[in-house]
Amino acid sequence: MDSLVESSNDFNPIRNWANELHAKDTSKKVRAIKKMQAERGERLGGKPPYGYKKKDRDSKEIIPDEETAPIVRRIFDLCAAGRGPNQIARILTREQVLNPTNQYYQATGTACTNLDTTRPYTWSGKTVANILENKVYIGHTLNMKKTTLSYKNKKQIQKPESEQILVENTHEPLISMEVWEIVQDVREHKRRPPKHMEDPNLFSGLVYCADCGKYMVLCRTEKMREDQYYFRCSTYGKRGKTACSPHQIREADLKAIVLDDLRRVTHFARMKEWQFAQYINQKNTAELRREINRLQKELDSIRRRYDELCALFKRLYEDNVLGRVSDEQFRMLSADYNAEQKNLSATIPAKEEQLEKLKASAANVDAFIEKAKRYTTIDELTPELLRLFIQRIEVGERSQKYSRSAGQSIRIVYRDIGRVDSPMQEGEHAPHITKQITDIEEIKRLLA
Repeated sequence: MDSLVESSNDFNPIRNWANELHAKDTSKKVRAIKKMQAERGERLGGKPPYGYKKKDRDSKEIIPDEETAPIVRRIFDLCAAGRGPNQIARILTREQVLNPTNQYYQATGTACTNLDTTRPYTWSGKTVANILENKVYIGHTLNMKKTTLSYKNKKQIQKPESEQILVENTHEPLISMEVWEIVQDVREHKRRPPKHMEDPNLFSGLVYCADCGKYMVLCRTEKMREDQYYFRCSTYGKRGKTACSPHQIREADLKAIVLDDLRRVTHFARMKEWQFAQYINQKNTAELRREINRLQKELDSIRRRYDELCALFKRLYEDNVLGRVSDEQFRMLSADYNAEQKNLSATIPAKEEQLEKLKASAANVDAFIEKAKRYTTIDELTPELLRLFIQRIEVGERSQKYSRSAGQSIRIVYRDIGRVDSPMQEGEHAPHITKQITDIEEIKRLLA
């Protein structure tokens, strides 16, 4: 183009439009190819995740790294034991473990983003949290997590989870699905311990109030002895006795109850596999059917109300057009109907998902028996052991409120098999501890 010659500018708009169209078309083709590669399970990134290395120099396939894979497993083990990302980061920093960016730089000579060679052993909680949330460690490949605004704007944005592409079993996992589920459960219910308490709550995310269904908090202070720590309903602590009662139980007593019941149930699962499996399958089939029927009725009721609101809003609009309802009344009533309808539209998918999970679920007795065989002797409770076997503990109120000697019901829900009969009933076992009836002889009697 010659700016001094006016005629040379005549075709510039057409030329620019053609160039623009070519760039747009090329971007569309590249995105389509990347999507096809992602759907095949190919890794789109160049740098392998921490704990893995490339099989060959020019290969996209990854295999476990002998040097860093044990560190990843240790991070997951520490989290399963109740440690948070910041606590794990402090442990790794104290033990002088190379952080991921410096480890990759020393192994390949390639500098990564945020590389700081002056502090090669400093780990951050965010780095540990990213490792704990990465599905690559269970053998899956998650692609298309980010995208750009357009072929003109290269700023990256996070894509919604529904648009990301997950391909399962694409490479060798570093941890088992069992450990992954335990870690995610710990992370979901993790609560920061008091500053003066370094040890995490052993039962964090497991203990709930049997009446209001909310979690129970562990009350402990510097002036209290360890045997004086106790659990209390969070609803009672926040809103007082008008909302719920304390449901108080000492931590030491709960440990003794759970340990004794866990020993009894796992012992029976190991010694009498066939009888145990028969008992669990019969019990869970009936309970599952009742729960599915209850949830289905609740979902049908919500759907009927949603349809009623649609009809009401339509009738209200017609009345407003015909002058039967004033504009002010229409705005007030429609706002209420819209708010309720919006709430129901968010509730229905959640209920449907819950119902599908119930229909697809079944008691996995074999998995529980296999776990019981791995732990022939259980001397003490550990966070890993609790989350491996137990899904939920529900604490009931004492038969006489605020009494320290009255009986108290405790219900233990085990993973894979649900409740084993009625783990705790009212009675006396010791002060603050109720009598348990789920021993081997009782289960045998029920089976007979």
